[in-house]
Formats: sequence, C-alpha cells, structure tokens
Amino acid sequence: MNKTTFVRLMAVFKKELVDHTRDRRSLMLALIYPMLGPLLVGGALFLAGKTLQGDFRDQYIYVPVVGIDYVPELKAYMEEQNVRFVPAPTSREDQELGVREGFLPVVMLVPKSAQGQDRFDVEFITNTGRVDNLRVTLRLGTILGRYNHKKADEIAHAAGLQKGYTNVITLTRTNVAQDANIAVFFYTMMPPLMIFMIFLGGVHIAIDTTVGERERGSLEPLLLAPVERWVLLLAKTGAAFVFTAVSALVNVVAFRLFMDWATLSTDKLTGPPDWNVFVYAFVIAIPLMVIAVTLQMSVAVITRSMKEAQIYLGLLPLIPALPGMVMVFTPVDPTSISAAVPILGQMLILNQLVLGQTIDTVQLVSATISTLVSAVLIFLLAAKWFRREKMFVLG
Repeated sequence: MNKTTFVRLMAVFKKELVDHTRDRRSLMLALIYPMLGPLLVGGALFLAGKTLQGDFRDQYIYVPVVGIDYVPELKAYMEEQNVRFVPAPTSREDQELGVREGFLPVVMLVPKSAQGQDRFDVEFITNTGRVDNLRVTLRLGTILGRYNHKKADEIAHAAGLQKGYTNVITLTRTNVAQDANIAVFFYTMMPPLMIFMIFLGGVHIAIDTTVGERERGSLEPLLLAPVERWVLLLAKTGAAFVFTAVSALVNVVAFRLFMDWATLSTDKLTGPPDWNVFVYAFVIAIPLMVIAVTLQMSVAVITRSMKEAQIYLGLLPLIPALPGMVMVFTPVDPTSISAAVPILGQMLILNQLVLGQTIDTVQLVSATISTLVSAVLIFLLAAKWFRREKMFVLG
C-alpha cells in the first residue's frame, strides 16, 4: 500500500468514525447494550449468593411426613439436624399431587412396620424437576445417610465388631477444583456472551456503511471518488472494528465490575478472576473481532436491502454463541486440531482462561493465525463482491 492509498484509506476511515459518533442515540445504545449480558449474569450471581447466604445446614426445613412417630430415634436425630415435621396429606393421590404442583417440597413416608425395628424402609415423594424440591431432597438424603452409618456402627459395636465394619467401601473425596463454588458456573458464561457481543457490536455500522448508504443514495458518489473499492471497504471495515472493539471492552469491564459487585454481597461465593484474566480475554478475542467484522461486512455487501441485512446479521451472533453456551455445561479442552479451527479455537481458549487452566502457547498461536487468515480470505471475497456493479443496484 503506497502513501496515497494510505491517505485515502485514513480519510474514509475518519469520515465513517465521525459520521457514526455524531449519532448520540445510536452511540449511547452501542455502549449500553454490551452491559446487558454482564448485568444479567451479575444479577443471577447476586441472587445465588443471597440463596446461599448462611450455612444451609443451620436453616430449618419443614418436611411433610407420615409415620415418623413409629421411629422416635430417627425423629429425634433429624430434629437435631434442624428438620421440622408437619403433617402430610393422608391420601397417596394428594401427596403426589402436592409435590407435583409445588405445594409440598417433599413427602416422607415411614411404614407402620418400622415400629420397633432397627431396619426399615423410608420413602420420599419428590419432584426433581424443581430446584427447591431437589435441594430439600438432597439434604434429607444426606441426613438419612448419616443416620444409617450411625446405626450401623452402633449395631457393629453391640456385636463386638470394630466401628465401620459394615461399610464395604470407605470413600475419601479430594476436591482439586481451584474454586469449588457455584460462582464458577456463572463465570464460564462470560466467553459465549462475550462472543455474542463481539459478533453484534459492529452490525449497525456494517449495515449502515454498505446497504444503508446504497439505499440512501450516498454510496454512489463515494464510489466515483478516486479511491480503490477495496480501500473503501477496508476503511469501512476498520471503522466497524473500532466500534466492535469498544463494545467488547465495555462488555469485559462490565463483566468484571458486575461480578465483583455480586460476590461482595456474600462470603459464600468465590470472587471473579483477577483483572489480568479479563485483559487477556480481551486480547485473545481480538482475532474474533476481526473475523466478526469481515463476516458482517461480507453479508451486508451482498444483501439487497437493510431489512434483509438486519435479519441475517441478527442471526449471525447465534452461530458462535450457541456452541459456547453448550460448553458451559460440557467443557471441552482444546486439542491441536480443534485449536486450529477458526473461531472455535478462541472459544476453547477463552473457556480455559476463565477456568484458570494453563493455556498452551502453540494452541493459542494456532488459533490466532487460523482465525486471522480466515478473516483475510473473507475480506478478499467481500472486496470482490464490492467491485461488482450489480451489488449497488437497489432491489
């Protein structure tokens, strides 16, 4: 690129930036919209913290029960564990209906045959489709498990056997997670939401500077200027990249601030990663910004109207974001092959970064190069389309 071409490129680039920063309303929305995802995650994290505030084992739970008086020892043990019993409906149909509809958290049934027995059955009627019901059920299961071990040790001791004799397996659990906390689940939602914002941040500029100008009739005079068309497209792409980068920066900062605010409300949540993690996330995402902008410009160039472009580009962010949301529930570690897949490589590495795992430098370089090369190829294809005269004919 010679000096004259560069000067023309910068002139068009500055023009596009000035034109879009003058629209205060659009600019304000572009800065506020990236905060919605972090605000949503931060709010959910705050509510989770309020739910976990205090030791749940110290909180009373009220359990509808039938037949608990048949086993007074178990009743006394469970009351020591902050369980309080209330009468349950007498009919089986009403019991199941109450649990199914959410009126009852669980129903505990002790048969009359348990009276005076060391070994007996206990039944729970529960609804694991409701989080509140599942939580009560898990706690009751833990309490009964402790009681079961306690009675087994008492029976073994009465028979002259050593404590734990009846336990076939002694299970020891060692948790090596750096942050064994529900907050980590919310932190892993940052990469897909961040990617969604990246593929949406420059959409309005991509549409306005191509098909939008064509519909307004302001694109044709610009094409008559002594500037190569690929230079025009590169300048417009550069302007869209700036707005995308600003949106991504606002998004990342908002994530850190809202997550920090949410975790400060309770000591039961692990704090968010350090600021340097968010800085690294922004840097790693730069190739994603480049390919996102080139894809947006390519789609905007070939569409026939602004409405058509808005439909296509509105769906575009879902393509990379949906796999990212799947990875929240089923994390996938990058391999040499997957890291070299454009966009996917950055998604996997961002997920590793948030989870505090070690990032392979070779995989990072491979992901960066593959994504940037793909972005260049997409831009060259868009530039080829941009030179075709029929691209500028309305309809």
